[in-house]
Amino acid sequence: MSLVFLICSLIVSVTAIVTPISQRMVKQECSEDTPIVVPNFKANWFKAVEYCHYLGRNLMGVASAEKQDTITTVLEETDKFSDSSFWIGASDLAEVGNFHWHSTGTRVTWYNWNEMLELPKANDNRKDDRCVVLNHHQQGAFKWIINNCWDEYYFACERA
Repeated sequence: MSLVFLICSLIVSVTAIVTPISQRMVKQECSEDTPIVVPNFKANWFKAVEYCHYLGRNLMGVASAEKQDTITTVLEETDKFSDSSFWIGASDLAEVGNFHWHSTGTRVTWYNWNEMLELPKANDNRKDDRCVVLNHHQQGAFKWIINNCWDEYYFACERA
């Protein structure tokens, strides 16, 4: 039994911290081969990153349309879907306007920004609006927006 599974099993026995999602995606809550875990609590972006790492996972990366479709399906099958906003692992914390994936350090090359979003520029004085959220758009799809990293949202962790 791996350490991650053991930790999750101990925590789950006390309180439900993750929501079971589609049976094809979940074999057992927090098991190593579960592709995506959606914890049952909201957190700021930093805590979300920390908690995913605690589980031996990464805050969800969305590097393609296919990956966004997958995470959308997972989120739709949870009781968190109506909340409409979820942290993903991208930010421009290191350099304003230059978005990277926290888990890999690679630059964000595929994106799905909300068309109404004004992207930051290099000389922008934004202090805390630096982290990326999947936001359920009115047309029924998730679009990316930038929010204050200290705001609390649900999040998803994927296998590292």
